[in-house]
Amino acid sequence: MKTFTWNSLDAAARRNVLARPEQRSDAALQASVREIVEDVRRRGWDGLVAHAVRLDGEAPQRVAVAAIAAEARHSLSAEQIDAVELAARNIERFHAESLPAEHAVETVPGLSVRKVWRAIDRVGLYVPGGKTPLFSTLLMLVIPARAAGVREIVVVTPPRPEGGLDPVIALAAELCGIEAVWTVGGAQAIAALAFGAGEIPSVSKICGPGNAWVAEAKNYVASLPGGIAIDMPAGPSELMVIADDSADAAVVAADLLSQAEHDPSAQVLLATPSTTLATAVQREVEAQAVTLPRAEIAQASLAHARIVVTADLGEAAEVANLYAPEHLSLAVAQADELVARIRNAGAIFAGHLASETFGDYLAGSSHVLPTDGAARAWSGVSVYTFLKAMSVQAVTSEAAARVAGPAAALARLEGLEAHARSADARLYPIATSTHPASGTGAALAFAERLARPEVLALPPFDIAAMANDAFGPDAIKLDANENPYAPLSEGALAAGLNRYPEPQPARLKKAMAALYGVGPDNLIVTRGADDAIDILVRAFCRPQADAISICMPTFSAYAHFAKLQGARVIEAKLDANFDFDADAFLATVRSEPSLKLAFICAPNNPTGNTVAAADVLRVADALPDTLIVLDEAYLEFSEAPSLAEEAIRRPNLAILKTLSKAYGLAGARIGALLGNADLIAIAARALPPYPLPSLSIEAALSALSPSRRPIHLERIARIKADRERLAGEFARAPIVNTVRSGGGNFLFLEVDDPATLAKKLNGLGIRARFRPNAAPGGVRLTVGTDAENDAALAAFGVPANDTPSRRGEVVRDTKETKIAVAVDLDRASPRKIDTGIPFYDHMLDQIAAHAGFSLILSCEGDLEIDAHHSVEDCAIAFGTALSRALADRRGIGRFGFSLPMDETEAHVLIDLSGRPYSVFEGSFEASHIGDYPTEMTRHVFRSLADSLGAAIHVRVEGENDHHKTEACFKAFGRALRQAVGREGDKNAMPSTKGVL
Repeated sequence: MKTFTWNSLDAAARRNVLARPEQRSDAALQASVREIVEDVRRRGWDGLVAHAVRLDGEAPQRVAVAAIAAEARHSLSAEQIDAVELAARNIERFHAESLPAEHAVETVPGLSVRKVWRAIDRVGLYVPGGKTPLFSTLLMLVIPARAAGVREIVVVTPPRPEGGLDPVIALAAELCGIEAVWTVGGAQAIAALAFGAGEIPSVSKICGPGNAWVAEAKNYVASLPGGIAIDMPAGPSELMVIADDSADAAVVAADLLSQAEHDPSAQVLLATPSTTLATAVQREVEAQAVTLPRAEIAQASLAHARIVVTADLGEAAEVANLYAPEHLSLAVAQADELVARIRNAGAIFAGHLASETFGDYLAGSSHVLPTDGAARAWSGVSVYTFLKAMSVQAVTSEAAARVAGPAAALARLEGLEAHARSADARLYPIATSTHPASGTGAALAFAERLARPEVLALPPFDIAAMANDAFGPDAIKLDANENPYAPLSEGALAAGLNRYPEPQPARLKKAMAALYGVGPDNLIVTRGADDAIDILVRAFCRPQADAISICMPTFSAYAHFAKLQGARVIEAKLDANFDFDADAFLATVRSEPSLKLAFICAPNNPTGNTVAAADVLRVADALPDTLIVLDEAYLEFSEAPSLAEEAIRRPNLAILKTLSKAYGLAGARIGALLGNADLIAIAARALPPYPLPSLSIEAALSALSPSRRPIHLERIARIKADRERLAGEFARAPIVNTVRSGGGNFLFLEVDDPATLAKKLNGLGIRARFRPNAAPGGVRLTVGTDAENDAALAAFGVPANDTPSRRGEVVRDTKETKIAVAVDLDRASPRKIDTGIPFYDHMLDQIAAHAGFSLILSCEGDLEIDAHHSVEDCAIAFGTALSRALADRRGIGRFGFSLPMDETEAHVLIDLSGRPYSVFEGSFEASHIGDYPTEMTRHVFRSLADSLGAAIHVRVEGENDHHKTEACFKAFGRALRQAVGREGDKNAMPSTKGVL
C-alpha cells in the first residue's frame, strides 16, 4: 500500500490518489462489452449462447433450484444452514419495515395531492458467481424486491467453473421463494435481461453488482435510447477506513483485506491522522495477506490500495466525501460525531465493533451499494429500488373554482394557451362543454352517471385530429413532430411508419364494425380485449370506492385490472357444473351500492360453458345502474348468437371482442369494445394517444380482407371439429376424470395428479394452463395443429393418429391480386372458390371434386383491367398450397394419368417428382369462355407445374372449346387423385432412389 500525506498534495495529485483502477473502464473493455451486448441484442438467444459458451464455459440454463438446494442442505452443517436462514430473516425484517407510507397533503382546501408507491412489474437480478458465488447477494437483492411487491423476478448468475448452479445459491434462492435461476454471467447476461433472449424475458430494471464487465454492460444498456433502468453503478468492491489512535491495526488490516480478496479490481483505502497507525496497518496488511486462501487476488487488489495521512479526522471525513466509497468504516473513538460529517458513502460502519462483514451478510440492509464514486448521488439497494412513486391529485368543485383562474394565468404567462383553456374548462359545467352535441337521452345519462368525474372532465381525445383532416392522407403533415423520412426498413408493412397512426383507424373501425354488425360509432378498437377491460375499469371505477363483479372461475384479467385501479372485486360463483346461474349471481351482487361493472364471460374461460342470451339480458334489466360487460372472445367457436345488436340499443350492456382467437392475430393485439355510442364516447376518453401500432393495424386489415374470410371460417370449423374429436380422445386417457368441451377453442379437463402431469408436460415442452382455482385438477388445453394435438394426446397416454395431416395454406399478395388458398388432401369438403371469374371458379372446383380433396380459394383481383393476373396468380397460389400439403411427399402414389372422353379427348399425365416441367398440346378457337381467357389454360398448367413441383403433360383434342377446357381440368383432377393418394408404406419415399 502506498502512503500519501494529504496536505502535501496539489489538486491533481489528490485526484490521482483517489482515482479508481483504470481497468474498470478502459477503452478496450468498453469496446468488448458493447460488442457482446449488441450481438445479443441483434441475435437474441443464438448470440447469448455463443458468448456464454465462450466466456462461461456452457450454454445458459434455467435451473430449478429445489433439487440443488436439497443438495446444499445435505452437504452443509446445521450451523451453516442456520446462519443463512438467520441472514434471510434479518434482511426480510429490515426491508419489510422500510416500506414507505403513503401520505397526502392538502395544498389548498379541497385540493389534495398524495404520493402512492407501486412496485416495478419485472426486474432482473445479477448475482456474482463463478469462482466466488455470492449467495448473500441473492438474499440482498431478492428479499427487498419481494418486500416491495415485484411480481416477476428473473435471477441470473454465472455457472461454477465445473458447470451448473452453485448449491448454496440454490439454497438462498429457495429461501427467497425463487423457483429457478438462469446460469449465465457477464455482459451477455446483462444484455439478455435488457433485451430478452429466448425464454429469458426483458425486464424493466436490472439490479446487482458485478465485475468491471458487468458494471460496464449495465451502464451501456442504460445509456441507450429508451434504455433500461439500473439500480446504480455497482462494479468491483471498495472500502475506505477512517481510523484514529484508538483503532487496532490488526482489525483495520483485516477489514481492508476483506474487500481486497473480492476482485483484482477492488480498491481499499485508509485515511488516518496517525502516522503510527498507518505504519502498523501497512505491516499487518502485508503479514495477513500472504496467509489468505485468495492471496493472489488480494495482492493484485493491494496494488491499487492507498493510505492517506490527514491533519485530523475532519480532513479525513472530507477525503471520504471526495472519494464517496462503497463501504466506509469509522474505526474511531467517537464514531457518531464523525457520521454527522459524512455526506457521500454507500454504507457506513460506525465504531470499532461494526464489521463490514456484518453488513455483507446479516445486519439486514442490502450490501448491494454504489461504487466508483456513484455514492455522491446514488443509494444502495432497498425496497425503494424496486418501487416507483406517483403523485395523485384530487380536486373538489370548490378547489377547482379556487385554483382554475391562477392556473390559467400561469399557463398564459408561459404562452401555453391550451393549458390555460384546460384550466378554464373547470370553471364551467362539464355537461355543456365536453359532451357531443348529439346524445341518446337515457344512454348518455347512464354513461355520465356511471363514469368517474375525472373522466367526464376530459375532452374527447383526438391528438391527431384525423376526423377534421379534409385532405386525408394527401395532407402536408407538419403538426405532429414526426420524421418526414420513411424508416430504414424493407417490406410493404414498413410504409408510413415514420407517421403516427390514427388514434382510431377509420378503415379498421369500419371493417370491424361490419364484421360484428354494428356502426363505427358503436365500437372502439383496442389493444386486444384485455385493453378494453382496462379502459372500462379506468373510465368507470373510482379507487377504493367502486366495485366490479365476476363469476368464478373466470378470466383472471377482470380482477387484475380492477385491483390495479384500486376497485373492489365481488366474486359470485358458477354452479357445480360451471354454468351461469342468473338468480344466484343477482343474489350475490344486488346489495352492492357501488357496483359499476359486472363481467360475464360467454363462452366462459377456462371451462368453455356458454351463457344463455336471455340470462344476460335478465341481469342487465335487474341491474339498471351497472354496466354489464359480456366477453365474447370465444363466441366464434360456439353456436350462440352475439348480443352486439342488444348492446347498441341498451345503455348498460357492452361487448368485448378480439381478433386474437378466431382470426389468429394474438401477436397483433387487436380487439374491440362494442356498445351504445354515448357509452363508447365516454369510455374512449381513457384511451392513450396512439394505442394501436401501424403494423398491427395493417395486419388486421389484411386478415379481415374478403379474400381471407373463407379461410378463417374454414379454420374455425376445423378447430370446432377437432375440439369435439379431441374431447372423445382425452376421455380415454387413464389420468383424466372429466372432459368439458364447450364453446371455446379449448378443452377443460380434470386430472388426478396435476403436479405430475405438469412436470411431464414441461419436460416434453408442452404448455397447458393449470387452473386449480376452477377445479383441483383443472387443466385448460387449447386446440392446436394436428401435430400439436397428437403430441398432447400422447403425453396424456392416448395413442394418437400417426398419419400426418396433409393440409396447406397460402396467402399471396401482389400489386394486382390478393389471394388466400387452403387445401386439405384428406377431406372431400368444403369446396369454396371465388376468383371473380365464374367459369374459372367452376374449373378449379372440378379439379378438387375429381381429385377428392377440399379446396378453399378466394381472390381479389384487378378484373376491371384484365383477368390474366387473377387466373395465373390463383394457379400459382393453388400449386403452392398443394405442394405444402404434400410436404415431403412420403407414402403417395406420385404418378397419375387420366383419359376422360366425350367428343373431346384429354390426356393428363402427372409426376409429383419435385421437378417442375410442363407440356401442353392443344389449341382453342374462341378467345374467351365468359370472362375466362382460353389462352390462359396452358399458363394455368405451367404455373401449377412450377409452384407444385411436378411434371404435368396435357394433350387435348376436340371441337368445343368449352368442353376441351373443362376436360383438361377434370382430367387433371382425376390424375391428381391417383398421384396424391396414399399407398403402401406411409413413410416410404415414392422413388427407387429414396429421394424425390
